[in-house]
Amino acid sequence: MAMTNEERFIASCESVGEADVRQKLSASRYDGLKAVWASDWLERVESAKSDATKAEEKSSRLRIAAGTNRNYRFGVSTLLLVVLLATAALFYISG
Repeated sequence: MAMTNEERFIASCESVGEADVRQKLSASRYDGLKAVWASDWLERVESAKSDATKAEEKSSRLRIAAGTNRNYRFGVSTLLLVVLLATAALFYISG
């Protein structure tokens, strides 16, 4: 029995996994019907999850976001320190 385009696409989504499909969908790598099919598939996957799984994934996303925020603050602080030292060096050299 031949598969439809949608069935083949859903099979490919199942093989690559939820995270990859979410990433491609958010990056607009699917267009037209594929975007609709991917969204529908993700909704079915999400509705099949238990409440405990949903809570665990949400907690995981929050931990990742907190880590990213810390890295961002460190990068900005480092950049400001470098600019401050470069400015002080310029004043010292020119003075």
